[in-house]
Amino acid sequence: MSSVTKLVVAIIAAAGLGRAAPLAKPKTRDAVHQWVDRSGQSIEWGPCPSGFPELVTCATFNVPLDWSTGCDGRRSNETVQLGMARLEATDKANRIGPLFINPGGPGGTAAGALASIVRSGLFDPEITAKFDIIGLDPRGVGLSTPVQCNVDAYNKRVKFAPKTEEEYDALVEYNKELGASCLEKTGPLLNYLDTISAAKDHEAVRVALGGRASFLGISYGTQLFSQYAELFPDSFRAMVLDGNLQRSQSESSNLLIESTTAETTLKKLFEWCASSDDCVLRGEDVEKLFIGVREKAIASPIPAPGCDDKLCRSDLTEEDLLFTIQNFLISQKNWPLLAQGLLEADKGNATIISSQNSFAVGSPFDDSYLFAGTAIACQDWQHSSNSLADVVEKERLAAIFTPLLLGFTQSFRIQTSCIGWPAALTNPPKPVVYKGKVTLLQLNSLYDPSTSYTWALGLHDELKNSILVTRNGSGHGSYTLGGETTKVANAYLLDLTLPEPGTMTQS
Repeated sequence: MSSVTKLVVAIIAAAGLGRAAPLAKPKTRDAVHQWVDRSGQSIEWGPCPSGFPELVTCATFNVPLDWSTGCDGRRSNETVQLGMARLEATDKANRIGPLFINPGGPGGTAAGALASIVRSGLFDPEITAKFDIIGLDPRGVGLSTPVQCNVDAYNKRVKFAPKTEEEYDALVEYNKELGASCLEKTGPLLNYLDTISAAKDHEAVRVALGGRASFLGISYGTQLFSQYAELFPDSFRAMVLDGNLQRSQSESSNLLIESTTAETTLKKLFEWCASSDDCVLRGEDVEKLFIGVREKAIASPIPAPGCDDKLCRSDLTEEDLLFTIQNFLISQKNWPLLAQGLLEADKGNATIISSQNSFAVGSPFDDSYLFAGTAIACQDWQHSSNSLADVVEKERLAAIFTPLLLGFTQSFRIQTSCIGWPAALTNPPKPVVYKGKVTLLQLNSLYDPSTSYTWALGLHDELKNSILVTRNGSGHGSYTLGGETTKVANAYLLDLTLPEPGTMTQS
């Protein structure tokens, strides 16, 4: 994530930190629309913070801190400011409307993603010609009022897969200390970061912009926008969900689904390495080398002399190694670097791998991914473990089915990071119930290390009215690759042309 000077935003808050009891209210859609009408706001586009491309403009928009009470006029002084970026359509005469994007996370900045897209020229010229592309940062993230936490509290080393009562107690204390610092620095917003609130925020901005919108969500963006589709089925003309999340299973099922897809993708990397000239380990037993590096990290943390504990840790433990592997697997472009990192770690230098660890550095914009990601996940994902035995049982499950990675994935990290978190689970997992007439387009690779094909099929079944396109390949997400799958998605976004059910693409 590029370093960007933070747009100064603030919460206007006058009451305490707890949630008030929900009041009787009109239907969600009408309530959001009425609030926008009463607020009298308009979206005024202007310069972005330094670091954004010149073609991109930015704006802010205030929404209720608590949508359950803010819509009826009570406590209307409690608001949160949303920040957003826009790439305006170049062919205004044939403009289709706004296209909202979300790059995932949770905690990923849509405004920052839009800036990166503009710099890289990723979008097809016809997409940029006919859509105003909107990167609306979810509440707590990036240009929106950010979640802020104590950096040192976040960076404190603790075991997220404890094996003793002492390690478990240290984990819970870490979570409580970090959560308390976030509550102190962020204020009431920390209790209102659930995805339902973010979906209503998007609808409020859509209403303010006018017209039916289109949506492109990647990873967590599929959760955000599928829940939006459930709440506002008549507010959009097209929706692409790429790298699909399904939250409705139990904790153990989610852990098993994500860890097995990560491990399967790791094995694909081993296969690639055996035959690719781009792999420095070509011809070697890469799986054996990986296990060897893991065993060395168990015996003693591997030094990372290129890190100084300010941007990354100066040594690499087994936990650090296993949690970091998934980050490398997300894109095949990273695979040569992972191979190089394993080779160097085997020789006693873990700098490459350690540099990819999630490490807070003190910048509100850069760290919102880490801080808001935890806070959002704890309000959205089940985390019912409340004893060492509960956690160890999950570790046991993961070790059986994923002996290489031992279940060390984002799902596992969420489940243990949220034990003792101060904000309640307010958006509990349940199936998505979508009753709209618009057919949604889902994209998913077969070997996605983060969002399993199993989740894609599960969400496909929940949505009822969707078509799933399967990419025969590896990596997290497909739209940004610019291949055959991207062309299918663009045809849908531009002309609402849908592929045949069961379509498989090769790129």
